[in-house]
Amino acid sequence: MVVVIWLPLDLLSSYMDFFVFDPEDFRRSFRFSQFLDNFVGIIATAGVISIGYSASLGSQPSFGSALSVGASSWGRMWWTRFLTGLAIIFGLLLLIIPGVYLFVRLALVEPVAVCERVSGPDALRRSFELTEGRFWQVFCLGLVLGGVMIAAVVCVVLPSILIPAADHWLIDAATSLLADLVGAYGTLCVLCAYLSFSEVQGLAELGRETPLAGGLAMPTEMPPVLS
Repeated sequence: MVVVIWLPLDLLSSYMDFFVFDPEDFRRSFRFSQFLDNFVGIIATAGVISIGYSASLGSQPSFGSALSVGASSWGRMWWTRFLTGLAIIFGLLLLIIPGVYLFVRLALVEPVAVCERVSGPDALRRSFELTEGRFWQVFCLGLVLGGVMIAAVVCVVLPSILIPAADHWLIDAATSLLADLVGAYGTLCVLCAYLSFSEVQGLAELGRETPLAGGLAMPTEMPPVLS
């Protein structure tokens, strides 16, 4: 999924960087890569989430079904990501701490958008609900994933700096694809946090609704949300 969607995008991005954009125009290059990610790459992100979610339910996810879910989730993903970005930017403009707080509390919006088929404010509220009382857990997860991503970026940049012959647009595209694969791993880690928090919340709600003798609840498997 990641390779099929991101390989042509990385080839296009690297070609533009080497042959179209000014080598010193990092802002234009960054804007173009963000455009590709937010308008096309989110299909791969949603597809990876659907594959992980289907696997967690014991089913055999296929490429076709993941691509279908990714495409059908495009609108929800884009709108949710847009509102999340606005909220975090607003928080950072106020003070750094509110921005970091919102970044952590809104970390689960994309799994929510794909698995529960909600978007926008509903997805933001759901992420707040699932991360309530778990701020430091999510924060530490973010630190670990951030460290992994920084290492991946270093692997992308270092070859062209240390080895002049490696400063080629095809090599740049290949190393960018490696970073995208690492990003997909991070997406699955966030999905695991979403599944864990959702299951705990579901069992807690079940315990309040159907208590057994001694105040214990009968655990049940969470019903699948994503078809």
